Amino acid sequence: MADNLADKRLDEFLRELPEANQEEIAQFKRLVEQYFLGELSPDEFKSRRLHMGTYGIRGVKDLHMMRIKIPQGKLNAEQLECLADLAHTYSKEIGHLTTRQDMQLYWIPTREAAVAMAKAASVGLTTREACGNSVRNVTACHLAGVSPTELFDVTKHAEAATRHFLRNPASQKLPRKFKIAFEGCPTDHAKTAIHDIGAVAAIREEGGQRILGFRVYVGGGLGAAPMQAILLEPFTPTTELLRTCEAIVRVHDRLGDRKNKATARIKFVVKRLGPDAFRQEVFAERDKLPQYPYPDMHSSADSEQPPTTGQIPSVAKPNGVYARWMLTNVTGQKQAGFSAVTIKLRLGDITTPQMRALAQILRRYSGGRVRIAIDQNLVIPWVRNEHVTALYTELLPLGLAEPESGKLLDVTSCPGAETCQLGISASRGLSRALEARFKEVGLSGSDIEDVRIKVSGCPNSCGQHHIADIGFFGGARKVHDRLVPHFQLMLGGMTDEGVAKFGQPILKLPARRIPEAVIQMLALYRKDRQSKAESFRTFAGRVGVDYWKQALTPFETLPAYDQSPESYRDWGAETEFSLGGMGPGECAA
Repeated sequence: MADNLADKRLDEFLRELPEANQEEIAQFKRLVEQYFLGELSPDEFKSRRLHMGTYGIRGVKDLHMMRIKIPQGKLNAEQLECLADLAHTYSKEIGHLTTRQDMQLYWIPTREAAVAMAKAASVGLTTREACGNSVRNVTACHLAGVSPTELFDVTKHAEAATRHFLRNPASQKLPRKFKIAFEGCPTDHAKTAIHDIGAVAAIREEGGQRILGFRVYVGGGLGAAPMQAILLEPFTPTTELLRTCEAIVRVHDRLGDRKNKATARIKFVVKRLGPDAFRQEVFAERDKLPQYPYPDMHSSADSEQPPTTGQIPSVAKPNGVYARWMLTNVTGQKQAGFSAVTIKLRLGDITTPQMRALAQILRRYSGGRVRIAIDQNLVIPWVRNEHVTALYTELLPLGLAEPESGKLLDVTSCPGAETCQLGISASRGLSRALEARFKEVGLSGSDIEDVRIKVSGCPNSCGQHHIADIGFFGGARKVHDRLVPHFQLMLGGMTDEGVAKFGQPILKLPARRIPEAVIQMLALYRKDRQSKAESFRTFAGRVGVDYWKQALTPFETLPAYDQSPESYRDWGAETEFSLGGMGPGECAA
């Protein structure tokens, strides 16, 4: 009966979808049927479902995480309500935002996956190529079109890249996943230096005319072997943008390592060939391709217009943290009279009730528009300055008005061992513990508020620990003959346009000792810095690895197990730590 109902719902959705969505979702439904009939092996099914954004979940069978692509992180109220419905039906009322501007939903039964895909497609969203060895979600600066400092709005160009590669035969069976990011600001919000392709807005004057283009960076990436992207050429005009990007993808397809997934990303092609030879490969490939025009190729106009808003009553400025929220979460737009408001989401999680209520708020304040930032927060653009206080009072009872966006208390984390098959330690549990402990001891101050902490559950850097001031990635080691969750401490990471400095490894710390260790690190910074002008990142590099090892060695120890058994457990766990449930990761399947 349940299967019949699922089929009926799917048929209803499919009738309303564009042809391409109809075909691929109907095909996925047939794959599911073949899998359950035994006509398709689990491995064969895995490779096919991953291409449609459907991952396995740690420790369970035939329940999946579904990754839904949000190109450039741009959502509307109707789409947010659809995601809320899916989270309510399947995902324990939680949607999780990622550092790739996607939303991940969990616990979706295999037999229901096609229905979930169709419902997302009904509002213009897709899971296609959200996973697997293809061009993933194309990301962009979350302030594109509203940033006071941007050279031009890169949204239309990023959208053109999204359309060009979605379902493109050239990018369906690459040696490894491929990530593209666009940035228009001098501040590299999109982290272009750690992408397979990073496109940064540029303008060249020719014969009295402004020519739009990009500085295109290639071959960046994190993971177990992080690398900084190289500059492909000084200026790539928009007329050459898509052709250049496809040439890079084709070189990756042709020269990427198909035998060893650990060295299959395009960064290894750049390393193997060297920058000059790599450039020549790309330029030769580009010469073989036609130009790919797109409607807004020469446009530097902003992609959005101010919304029409109804009457919103003015409210008195509230007491408490409102002033701090205004300082950390509200940014003036380049359009006079408007601001972009950031919603700080703890670990990127947002509940079904919050999504539904927020959708209604968006319709009143921003024309129904919201954006996902790569730090796992939401940004509401186009809020009239006179409405910011009223918006705060509406967000507050929803738990969506926390200050400290982009600050010390805004920790980035991957899902880690909670759901990921590669996760070793509970990255989310550690992130929660850090924030809670910082609040408990009242850790604050303008000298430390810009220190960024990022946590991954394994070395693969989904939490971007390599580019944090203070980064951690999960591991395990034995203490007193018991396996204990640990995290490797990394210090001094950062990115800027064309620059990626990766954190130095210091030492491994037991998970339960880390909050106190970080508090001690910040205290040492305040004690030993050369001046108040010296940033934590500069200080961490100046004093060096030996300084930190000596200072933090006491935090490597644990009391005897019978004195403190909880010290041997992972954060959030009530049972003994083990590596049970780990399996082969599906990122590279």
